[in-house]
Amino acid sequence: MKIALLLNPDHEQAQFASQIGIQHAIIGGPNSPNGYLEYDTLQQAQEVFAAHGIEISAVENVPVHFYDKVMAGLPGRDEQIDNYCTTIHNLSRAGIHILGYHWMLLGGITSDYVRGRGGARERHFDWEAANRSRIDALEWRGPDGVIHVPDQEISTEQMWDNVAYFLQRVLPVAESCGVKLAAHPDDAPIPSFMGVARILGSLEGLQRLLDTVPSPSNGLDFCQGTIAEMTGVNVVDAIYRFGKQHKIFFAHYRAVQGQVPDFTEVFMDEGGNDMYAAMKAYKDVGFTGPMRADHSPAVIGDNRQAHRGFAFEIGYMKGMAQAVDALSAQTH
Repeated sequence: MKIALLLNPDHEQAQFASQIGIQHAIIGGPNSPNGYLEYDTLQQAQEVFAAHGIEISAVENVPVHFYDKVMAGLPGRDEQIDNYCTTIHNLSRAGIHILGYHWMLLGGITSDYVRGRGGARERHFDWEAANRSRIDALEWRGPDGVIHVPDQEISTEQMWDNVAYFLQRVLPVAESCGVKLAAHPDDAPIPSFMGVARILGSLEGLQRLLDTVPSPSNGLDFCQGTIAEMTGVNVVDAIYRFGKQHKIFFAHYRAVQGQVPDFTEVFMDEGGNDMYAAMKAYKDVGFTGPMRADHSPAVIGDNRQAHRGFAFEIGYMKGMAQAVDALSAQTH
């Protein structure tokens, strides 16, 4: 697997990543007035990282307003889908072959932040509290800094119809370009919020997505933390389930305490999941894609990019990967 970090394409972040032994970058899709990711911007990002011995292994999400009409099933979605296909073509031209996406029209949901080990700031979700605060629980804002909430309810089956419409049109393009689309599960993994369905908050939902339009380009951004949040789910079993199907294109390595309806994102060495068993499962299923550290708790004296926190996480991931490799060498 390729241990990676989510990075901005600037030389300081690239140098930091290089110093802690990272050779694979994940970038967020940069905004554009054209509604698609532009080739020149992607190529420039590649050049910044290449100067530090790093390659871009995936783009994680385009701006929500690039495809919000698609998710909501509104007029104008066909134009947005055409633009999404242009993004796929431009990624391929720039040598980037994984595009992560989500199907969360309202984005991530967080009830509050709490103090964890040593006073570190940690993301927390409590379903009852989120329902009380509603707008305040929505994490993501549009380019104008305002949260835009749909003015109508969207049912579960409407949302499934919308994602099928999207996949039927973009997957043939992705296949022809050699690009894999990797769907992120819903975080928090709850069935709906404010009347808008969330369809990828369970293992059954993720499987249905894969089965809706079978394709070698239809797979998962397997967010280990989000899947660990799902009620009654064992993360290691889930890795084997989807890994054996060769549908984990991209992974997030993250620890949580608790599950829906109440969970907290914590440091990797104190979560409720067996992180070594998870790393071993990725190796057992032959996962070779990028795996990034995800959602570091905020530690004292850190910068806005959370370099201190992520340095700890990357060191932990490297240690786990080396331990798994050592065991594999002993048994073979």
